[in-house]
Amino acid sequence: MASSLTGFYISFSGEKGDPSINQVYAVSPQGQVLSQQVLDPSQTYDELRGMAFGPDGNFYLSQASKHASAILQFSGTPSTSSSPLAYLSQFVTPAASGGLLHPYQSAFDANGNLFVSSQDSNVVSAFYGPGSTQGTPGQAMPNSAFLQSNYASGTFYAGTFVPAFSAAVGIPPNTSVPTAQGGLTFTSTGGTQHSVRGIAFDSAGNLYVTDEAANRVAVFNSGGTLLGTITVSKNHALSDPVALCFDANAGSQGLLYIGSPGNARLFSYDVSGVSGNEFTANVLIQDSKLDKLSGIAVDSDGNLYTGDRKDKKIYKWSAKGKAEGAFTDAFTDEPEQIIAVYGSIVGG
Repeated sequence: MASSLTGFYISFSGEKGDPSINQVYAVSPQGQVLSQQVLDPSQTYDELRGMAFGPDGNFYLSQASKHASAILQFSGTPSTSSSPLAYLSQFVTPAASGGLLHPYQSAFDANGNLFVSSQDSNVVSAFYGPGSTQGTPGQAMPNSAFLQSNYASGTFYAGTFVPAFSAAVGIPPNTSVPTAQGGLTFTSTGGTQHSVRGIAFDSAGNLYVTDEAANRVAVFNSGGTLLGTITVSKNHALSDPVALCFDANAGSQGLLYIGSPGNARLFSYDVSGVSGNEFTANVLIQDSKLDKLSGIAVDSDGNLYTGDRKDKKIYKWSAKGKAEGAFTDAFTDEPEQIIAVYGSIVGG
């Protein structure tokens, strides 16, 4: 894969646009739209969310529709610069685990296995990754070592790595795990749902999980044990946190960026603090353009990019949090997620 940035892929709500967008767009490093059809047009798509490049170089995309929940797999590179990414398969479906319901974010661990957060079941599920020699790719892995040890007689969806304390569906029959042990909280008021959202791994293999309803980011080790929670900076608390983005090249061991639209802030957390049991974040940006923040991306120079549901734009910020202005023109739909692309990009 090329070391230079070639652009970004952006997914959209697919529900609230005029018109809505059920495709992925490609934009250049300068913010110009390169393609409005990144995904194979031979398929139909419904409510696209998180994106990730797998260890095989392929492209994985969360389809969040409650009626068509899946992790979709595409070729990671276009056959020609103008070609969309070829559709390969539904890599994960609810047949592998009932926990895959309204999936939001996916992330690969250092072993190449796939972890997915799902808003309605309010859990993070683990699935064998592409090329796995330990199990069938796309099928559920064993539940976390923590659950096997502490809840051996509990009822959980197959592949549960982070369990729920409460959820839209599944409790019952799933066993409720207290928040102090990492159980994720679900609330629904006035038609607004708060549940698990972004997830990210650091270089040490710790998993960070946005527990939106509890205003925290929960940190788990590779066995699924809760190590601590990120809830505050020195002066401000997280509020309705949604997006996460890990930059391995920042800070002493990497920085985790946390979007907190409830108070229009973006926090950073130096992940070296995990080993010292220190979970205090820092406020990097406070700006009204973050009050409807969706996805976060970072480029190789440390610049940050944030989606704005209200203005339907992507905004750019320097590594120090200085506003660089609108990165894109307004779209017709709300941007959901943004991911940096290195190597061949559709439309490039």
